[in-house]
Amino acid sequence: MTYEQFQLGQLTTVRVTSPLVGDVYHYWFIDGTFVAMTASPEYVLILPEGDQARVECIASNDASFDYVLNGPATPSIRSVVWWIASTAADVALYKIEQAKDGGVWTEIGRMNHDADRWDYRLVTPRLDDLSSYAWRVVPVDKAGNDGQVVSQAARTIVRTPDGPDFTVAFDEGTTRVTFTEAA
Repeated sequence: MTYEQFQLGQLTTVRVTSPLVGDVYHYWFIDGTFVAMTASPEYVLILPEGDQARVECIASNDASFDYVLNGPATPSIRSVVWWIASTAADVALYKIEQAKDGGVWTEIGRMNHDADRWDYRLVTPRLDDLSSYAWRVVPVDKAGNDGQVVSQAARTIVRTPDGPDFTVAFDEGTTRVTFTEAA
């Protein structure tokens, strides 16, 4: 599979060329995080100026392809914030905010409301290992007023888990090595 990339400001378009023919399903990953499945060989993502991301695409003719089992083996350093559209009639946009380790909320993105959509997704900026992150979505009406905030549970990012802790013992009488996992 070959990749092409086009960038215009914060919009980055990635196009893949696959040798597959017929119905092709494209499973998109950004820095190891699954973000979308498309029938199109193009995916558009928003990256802050100067930011970089590793974009991977797995193409398959199988509509029931297990992208979790067959996805990239690298641990995720981003997350996907997902929410359902507000039912308020005058919503103009959504502000997505993030708090690290219980700190202040900072805006990480905005998305215009689309009456034809029932859900939205935003890929977060890079996340620090062993830090706790929480996200919230704030609908904003056409007058610029914040609506009912929807909070998501905090989650600790563990990209590189600790290795197992073993005690190794060698018995000279039997010439056996015993590994015992520490409690």
